[in-house]
Amino acid sequence: MEQIDRDLILALCPTNSKLKKLYTKHKQLEKEVEKFERYLCYSATAELKQKQLKKEKLKGVDDMMAIISQHRREKQKLVEDSY
Repeated sequence: MEQIDRDLILALCPTNSKLKKLYTKHKQLEKEVEKFERYLCYSATAELKQKQLKKEKLKGVDDMMAIISQHRREKQKLVEDSY
C-alpha cells in the first residue's frame, strides 16, 4: 500500500467505522505476520498459518482500497459537478 493511500485511510478512519475496523485489523495482522518472519525455520503448521494471515491481510487491503477508491470517485464527481 502506498503512503498516499495510507494517509487517506488514516484521514477517513474517524468518519468511516468500516474503514477504521479494517485498518485496525490490518495492523494486527501485520504484527502477527512479522512474528513469523523473525524465524528462519518453522513447522509446516506455522507456515500454513502465516500464509492464511497474509491472505487475510491482503483481503483487508483490497477492501480498504475499494473504500478509498469509492471516496475518490465521489470526491471527483463533486469537483466535476461544481463546474
